[in-house]
Parts: sequence; C-alpha cells; structure tokens
Amino acid sequence: MKTIPVCLIRLWPALAILCISSLTAFAQSSPTLDEYIRQGFSKNLALQQQNLDLQKSMEAVRQARSLFYPTVQFNAAYTVAAGGRKIDFPIGDLLNRVYGTLNDITQSNQFSTLENQQIQFLPNNFQETYLKVAYPLFNSDLRYNRQIQQQVVLGKTAQKAAYEHELRYRITEAYLQYLQSLEAEKIWLNAKDVLTELRRFNESLVKNNVATRDVVATADYELSKADREIFQLRSQQNTARAYFNFLINRDLQSEVTIDTSLLHQPLPAYNRDQLITDALRDRQELSALRAGQSAAELALKLNEANRILPDAYIGGQVGFQGFGYKFNGDQAYALAQVGLTYDIFNGGQTRSKIQQARIESEKVRAQYTDVQQQITLQTTQAWNNFEGARNAWITTRQGQGAAEETFRIVNNKYRAGQTLLIEFLEAQNRVTTARLQVLLAWTDVLLREAELRKSAGL
Repeated sequence: MKTIPVCLIRLWPALAILCISSLTAFAQSSPTLDEYIRQGFSKNLALQQQNLDLQKSMEAVRQARSLFYPTVQFNAAYTVAAGGRKIDFPIGDLLNRVYGTLNDITQSNQFSTLENQQIQFLPNNFQETYLKVAYPLFNSDLRYNRQIQQQVVLGKTAQKAAYEHELRYRITEAYLQYLQSLEAEKIWLNAKDVLTELRRFNESLVKNNVATRDVVATADYELSKADREIFQLRSQQNTARAYFNFLINRDLQSEVTIDTSLLHQPLPAYNRDQLITDALRDRQELSALRAGQSAAELALKLNEANRILPDAYIGGQVGFQGFGYKFNGDQAYALAQVGLTYDIFNGGQTRSKIQQARIESEKVRAQYTDVQQQITLQTTQAWNNFEGARNAWITTRQGQGAAEETFRIVNNKYRAGQTLLIEFLEAQNRVTTARLQVLLAWTDVLLREAELRKSAGL
C-alpha cells in the first residue's frame, strides 16, 4: 500500500495545537467585548426603560423639593349669569311711605319713589383678579416625602445597575456561544480537509489497482457528514449572531467582530468565601432593598409625626373684585392668613397607617435577609458548577490525548497496509468528537466563570 502524504499526517497535530492554544484560559477581558458591552449599555431597550424609570424618580425628588418653596398663583375670573335662585327685597314697601312723609314735611320731591327689588344669587358681570401666595411654615409630610423620594431614586439607581450587571453577563454569554460555534466550525473544516486528502489518496490507490472503488465512496460519505455538520453550525452561528445583536439593539444580521484574545487569557484564582463576601457587599439587588427599607422606615416616621405634630402655614391674597372691570380703590382688596391644622379624630386612620408602614418595614427587612441567603446559595452553586466544569474539561482533554494517540497508531498501520479503512475512519471520528467535546467543555468553563462573576457581583 502506498504511503499517505505527509500533509495528511501533519493536519492532526496542527489541529490539536489549535484546540489547546485556543482553549487555554479566560479572564473575561476583551477590548472588543467591552466595546459591545458599552453599546449594550447605551442601546439596549430594556436598559433604556430602566433609565427612564430612574429619571422619573429624579423628577419626583425635584417636585418634593419644590414643595418647600412659596407658591404664587395668579387668578382671573369673570362671571356672567342669568336666572337661578332669586330673593325679593321689598325696599319700596319699606321706604316709600317714609319718603312721602319727608316730601310733605319739606314741601319738595327730594325723596323719589323706590321700586321693590328682586336680587339673583348668581352675580352677573362680576370679576375677580388676584395674586395668591402660600408658604408652609412647618409640615412634616414635606420633609419625609423628600427623603422617601430620595431613597426611591437610590433604589432605582441600584436596580438599573443590577440590570446592567445582568446585561453584561448576557452579552458575554451570547458572545461566547457565538465563538463556540465558530471554533466548532474550524474543527469540522479541518476534519473535512483530512477527509478530502484521504479521498485523494484513496483515488490514487484505485488508479494503481491497490484498492477498489468503495474506499472512495466511503470517503465521499464521510465528507457529506462533515458538510452537514458545517451547515448546521453555520445555522447556529446565524442564530447566535442574531441574539447577540438583539442584546445590543443592532440589526440582527450585523457582523460581529471576533476577538480571539478572549480565549488566550489565564483564569484568575477564585476563593469561594471571598466571592460570597463580595456578593453580599456589592450585589446591587441588596442596595435596592436597603433603599426600600429606608423608604419604609421613613414612611413610618412620617405617619408617626402626623399623629403628634400639626401643620402650619401662612398666606396672603391681593387683587380686585367687583361688578365690571374698574380696578379702582372700590374694587381693591388684600388679605393675610396664618393657619394651623391638626387631626383630632379621623376614625383611626393615622393609627392604621402607622401599623401598615411598620408591617411594610418588617416585610422589606425579611425580604432583605431572604435575598442575602439566596445570593449566598447562588454564589455557592455557581462556584460548584465552575469547579465541576473545570474538572470535566481536564478529564475531557485527557480523553482527547488518548484519542489522538490512538489515531496516530491507526494512521501508521493504515499507511503500512496493516489496518482497514473503517478503523482509520473510526479513529478519525473519535478524534473529531474528542476535540468537539473539549471545545464544549471549555466553553462551559467560560460560561460558568461568567455566571460565577455575575453571582459575586464582579
């Protein structure tokens, strides 16, 4: 049997070097990926909604602050009325006899006769134009409301940061899955090159009457399987690319820049206890709950203050009112007010609100403790999954080495005509499968590391 060309033999060690070098380590640091994450932070639609909620809360704080300042209102009203309730005023019946007697005494008509009047309640041709000023001297609601709104802003800020952290993980995960499909395609393309070279070699055997035509047909069949795998991988790449572009709000068919340096970085050392400590300190979900707890405690203080403290205010009003627009001294007026309000009895509403606020505070406190335990459990599980994935990758690499050693032996036998083509193909398939398993195992390590960093708030 003729010797297989050297290029056929050398493709396998080259492919092994490609797999090992591209699957060395990962530290979640890549300028290209960082740029995509920045794009996601600025363009992701869900994150934009979080930002709008935060801006809305900030406007609520500005509104709460504005309540501490005086309010000045300008009002102008003009009334035209007809009909409605009326009152009869018999002024003629009351005064005409008196006026007649006075005229007789004075021998004159100085006092004229009066008609009875009918006055409607609705004023007709009446105007009122004034400026009104009000200023709260003391109101506990205003102070606590401002503080509550500030805590709401802190909570919304933490929620936005938590979603950014989650989005960072999702973008990283999608990018790694896209890289995985590309690396898998490389493995199959290299396997296809080996099979193509094998087919060429088998054709030479047939031409030299060393083998029958079935060895070429077998190689063609193996090539068709490789083509099918490559086609499926490219379909997966399109799906992975579309999802990645969706996360950063780009056209789904946009090309994704590949940064292979992401696969050439050493894994940092992780300490489980330190990760749990970092998670309980840095996770933004806990920051949001702390803000919510502070807001609940402030609501409790607000209601307690309403039970014992009155509200005081001052105000004033200047303007003109009267029939017709004259704006003269007869229509001008001014008034000033000093007010004090205090609820003496309201059916127990204040007491109920205090109890409700106290229950809400206890609820948030219990929720905070529960989330702490959840984060501890989540980080512990992520650590165990990461360690399990890393150990599985080490074992898989050992299996890859065994498969490659087996192929080298079978390859030498095939060259010497001491083994069948089917044994060569079985060894070749085992090597391809082993390298794909190493790729999947290492990608799982990277994904588990990303999950571990997310759980720890890194």
